[in-house]
Amino acid sequence: MRKIVVLEIAFLALVLCAGWIAYAQNPQKDPSKTIQGNGTILINTTTLCEDVEGFMGPTPLEIRIRKDTIININPLPNEESPGYFYDATAVLKKWIGLTPAEGLKLEVDAVSGATFSSKALIKNVRAGLQRAMRD
Repeated sequence: MRKIVVLEIAFLALVLCAGWIAYAQNPQKDPSKTIQGNGTILINTTTLCEDVEGFMGPTPLEIRIRKDTIININPLPNEESPGYFYDATAVLKKWIGLTPAEGLKLEVDAVSGATFSSKALIKNVRAGLQRAMRD
């Protein structure tokens, strides 16, 4: 009986060590930042901003940066009211053409009538730009 317990513990230790070695050699990729073949950095704020909510829930974004310039910011699927959310997305244009560093310094006001949604979008952009600047 004692030999079986010792063998089980040894086997468990071996499995844990093998898992740790496999993880150390292939760490999981961060889904929030990918680099495309043309050098464009793509930031997805879905996992970065899980706790950032507009009026009806999360408001994730996709931010594209090429040659250190923000070229596009697109909303990802969300549960916001379409009319109010469309108004809120007007804030996204303010970052286009800036560097991530410039974008982080930018002071942007919420859109009147779509305050919750626009504030959530602003927080998503800031978190995305901070992620873009990390290696």
